[in-house]
Amino acid sequence: MKDIAERIGRRFAVILFSGYLITLVGGFVSAVHFGILPREYSTLLVNQGVLPLAGLVFVFWSLLHFQRFITPFALWVRDYPDTAQSTAPNHLHLKLGQFNREFWLFHLGYIISSTLLLVIALRFNGIQLPTGNILQFLFIQTAAALLTGLPVWLYAQNQLGSISSMLKPQCIHASLTTRIILLVGIAPILAYFLLIDHFLMNTSNFETGMMILPATLLLFTLIVTWQAVNGIRQAFQPFQQLFETSGASTHAVLSSIQPATLDEIGQLTRTLGNAYQRIADKETHMRSIVDSAAEGIIVVDSKGLIDTFNAAAETLFGYSALEIRGKHMSLLLPDQFIPYTPIAAQLDEIEVIGRHRQGQSVQASLRISKMMISGKRMFTCLVGDIQQRKEAEKNLLDIEQRYRSLVETAHDLVWSVDHKGCWSYLNASSQLIYGLAPKNMLGQAVANFSAAECIDTDMIAFSAVGDSFSGYETIHIDADGNARHLSFNARKHRDTQGNVISISGTARDITEQKAFEDRLTFQAEHDSLTRLFNRYYFQQQLHKAIRQLTHQPASTTSLFYIDLDQFKYVNDTLGHAAGDKLLIAATQLLKKQLRHEDLLARFGGDEFTLLLYNISEQDAEKAAEDIRKTFDKFTFIENSKSFNITCSIGITRLNISHSSAEEALSEADIACNLAKSQGRNRCHIYNPAKRDQAGMAEDMGWASLVREMLERDRFQLVYQPILSLADNQVYHYEVLVRMLCDDGKVILPGGFMPAAERFGLIHSVDRWIIRHALCELGRLQQTNSTISFAINLSGKAFEDSGLLSLIHNLIDEYNVDAPRVCFEITETAAIANLDSACEFIAALKAIGCQFALDDFGSGFSSFAYLKKLPVDKLKIDGAFVQGLADSRVDQEMVKSMNQVSHALGKETVAEYVENATTLRLLRKLGVDYAQGNYIGKPREIPINLAHSRNPSEIRELNA
Repeated sequence: MKDIAERIGRRFAVILFSGYLITLVGGFVSAVHFGILPREYSTLLVNQGVLPLAGLVFVFWSLLHFQRFITPFALWVRDYPDTAQSTAPNHLHLKLGQFNREFWLFHLGYIISSTLLLVIALRFNGIQLPTGNILQFLFIQTAAALLTGLPVWLYAQNQLGSISSMLKPQCIHASLTTRIILLVGIAPILAYFLLIDHFLMNTSNFETGMMILPATLLLFTLIVTWQAVNGIRQAFQPFQQLFETSGASTHAVLSSIQPATLDEIGQLTRTLGNAYQRIADKETHMRSIVDSAAEGIIVVDSKGLIDTFNAAAETLFGYSALEIRGKHMSLLLPDQFIPYTPIAAQLDEIEVIGRHRQGQSVQASLRISKMMISGKRMFTCLVGDIQQRKEAEKNLLDIEQRYRSLVETAHDLVWSVDHKGCWSYLNASSQLIYGLAPKNMLGQAVANFSAAECIDTDMIAFSAVGDSFSGYETIHIDADGNARHLSFNARKHRDTQGNVISISGTARDITEQKAFEDRLTFQAEHDSLTRLFNRYYFQQQLHKAIRQLTHQPASTTSLFYIDLDQFKYVNDTLGHAAGDKLLIAATQLLKKQLRHEDLLARFGGDEFTLLLYNISEQDAEKAAEDIRKTFDKFTFIENSKSFNITCSIGITRLNISHSSAEEALSEADIACNLAKSQGRNRCHIYNPAKRDQAGMAEDMGWASLVREMLERDRFQLVYQPILSLADNQVYHYEVLVRMLCDDGKVILPGGFMPAAERFGLIHSVDRWIIRHALCELGRLQQTNSTISFAINLSGKAFEDSGLLSLIHNLIDEYNVDAPRVCFEITETAAIANLDSACEFIAALKAIGCQFALDDFGSGFSSFAYLKKLPVDKLKIDGAFVQGLADSRVDQEMVKSMNQVSHALGKETVAEYVENATTLRLLRKLGVDYAQGNYIGKPREIPINLAHSRNPSEIRELNA
């Protein structure tokens, strides 16, 4: 737009300059040519330079003048290129209307000044030009000015017309009537006069009859001009009244315009009448909509003054349109509209409080949109009565709150696809799930985001099959190439012919849930320390292998039971940390000896089990010997101490005679015990013909040692504090047992408990622990101590039929307050004997005791069985607590276990708290109690720390 204005300005100045130059030259040349100005006079004046200099001054003056005239228009267009949004100032419109006067005044000035300058210049040279010649010269200059100026004027008008389209002039500056008179009348008549003048000057015999032809032409020209002007006036007759009313006519009036001629103007008139008719119809339609709209429609100007006020607004606020028009909107919405404050558009609906004419408050919704009308900024306010809606919202507030609690915390994807399977709508959750904004996904096929293994199933799910699907799980790939597990719910929409036209629904990102499930599955099937398969998973696979024998009796599978010979000594001497390192090292040694298809598991403690599939008896024996030799060459070094580690291996061959996995494991266990009883560091193959050897093994080793320690009362109880995280106080101690050997060594439960269970001595150990713990608790109660004990029971405790009565008698004998006694049993033992466990726990709770589930979370179905076990406390498995500070997954699992426990009304205890970070995280997660070496180590005498407020004090007292 700016370039166009500049080009028009340059052409405008140049054509006017050229026109005045032609007028100047043409006027003087014509005077010399017709003999009005003798040639010798013109030569004299030219040689003196007066006339050329004056002519150049006049021409360049005109160039400068009209260059200055056109410049403001070009500058305005440059500064306001968007002419559709801008209106030219009034002074430019006034200046545009002055062009005709200035243009012809310049010509008049030229005519007069050129004649005067000629007369003065000649008299200065002593020459007196006749009056007739002066008048002839004046006439010739007038004719030259008119004949040359007329096309220049028309061209200039065309150029100004191009600029005026940008200025939007409000009045007519050059009428068609004037142009017709100039072109059809003035120009021909002037030409006739020039011809007559030329004829008279060159004819000496003048007769009156010679003027008949020019007079006829003159009359004909006047008649043609008069008819042309009348035709133009007749054509514009329908618009005359509109021009007189200054554009204030309504569209209905404008639509009544009828053509008065058959030319192009008549056709244009008819077209405009039809257009205004359509506009009037639309205006009537819009007025009907506005007047009948349910919402109040109020149009205000940029100052907030009301212009339009429909019937709904009258009903809402109590004012009539007549009395409110011209008033400020602050009268109706005082909080939203403030006098002398700019109005801003508000496209989103907001709730406002209005003021009724009677003074009461009006609850309303408000939306404000901006529009331009004839260059003026106006605002449309849509005001709706929400009084009934508010009452309904109040009645449904409880339902809405429950709904919001579910919906507002969800980040589900809301989506739609078209019949081609391409995304047609996605909400903003696509950014969270796919890492892409909706606009970057729309139009793309769903299959483009499917993982390679899910493309076929996705195409089926999103095809025309079925009307809906729910819980469809698939894997999609996000923008970073990561796999995202999604669960889709959808409904398909069909046309009348039954064709699917779109599918819409929701999708939930279950990636973290899947990871959590995988974590649970891994925890359920793997040992947390060695990362090997655990007892549960191994027994399942062993059971499958035995069942397979009924279909494939020729199958050759061997079972190894591997026991580390020196593990208990290392564990008791250097502590659990060293024992854990030894188990990890043993795991790596075993893995190096395995084939890809072999199945290795940590069965418990220092025991490993191994299934070797499709292997002959000779190769199985060789494999066992290779494992034994590998351990025999291995030296374990810890704290500058070295230990020669060996292993004993029991081997049994699976065959169709095995009725269960337990039977096969028992045979391998017996073979392993025989290997140990024969000196350890050896392999032994189970022989059904020599079952008596198993009895010999049971009488040796740990069994005799445990029995001896029981007879000599060589067990000792120690007590580890349990910290209440709510108030940093210790009310409870866990009772732990140690075995005291004659050589001064202290053996932890991990050393002798497996042997006690294996050889049937565990019931005696349980009874010894319970008796001495209750005796000590009774003694402490007599000293007004407020502490309570948590006593561990073995997994075989449910099989001891006399244990419940013993506990009841001991509580009475030692006068123990039953609620201060909490019995603990591992989760795996409780689940394995669920019915017995429930009965046992219920019986203890009936006499007032509490019950805790130890190592919670280690089992695959922890949550499923939790609601069936009537326990009071849950001790979260230390495998989750130890890595809490470094593992986001462990944090989420502990959080989940704690939330579920609290939901079931049970307290939680976290074991193996080894540092301040873990303690801080447990407190943040809402766990009730914490236990571990960071809180306090097991000690021989329980101290009443119920009033201690600082965990560091607890550690110092237990050091």
